[in-house]
Amino acid sequence: MRNPKKRLLQAARNRAKNKNLPFNLTEIDIIIPEFCPVLGIKIDCGLSKRAPNSPSMDRFKPHLGYVPKNINIISYKANQIKNDGTAEEHEMIAKWMRKNEYLNNCI
Repeated sequence: MRNPKKRLLQAARNRAKNKNLPFNLTEIDIIIPEFCPVLGIKIDCGLSKRAPNSPSMDRFKPHLGYVPKNINIISYKANQIKNDGTAEEHEMIAKWMRKNEYLNNCI
C-alpha cells in the first residue's frame, strides 16, 4: 500500500457520500499509530489486501461524520468488533464471555 492515508481518505469520502455524512478531512488529520489503541496489535500499512491488522478509520460519534477530532485510526479487527454495538452491549458480551470462559475451556 503506497499511501495508506490516501486510501483511508478515499474510502471515508465514499462512505460519507453514500451515507450523506459530513466530510472534512485531509491527510494531516489522519495519524496512523504503530499499534492499535484498542487491541494492542501492530498495525501493518504495507498489506495489499485488508487484514485484521490493517489501519481502519473509526468515528467516535458516527452521526457527526468524517471530521477532524471525530476520527481515530484503529485496526480493522477492532473496528469490525466495535462496528454495531454500544459500549453497554460490549460490556454485556465481555461479562458473558468471562462468565463462560471456564466452560468454554472444558469443551
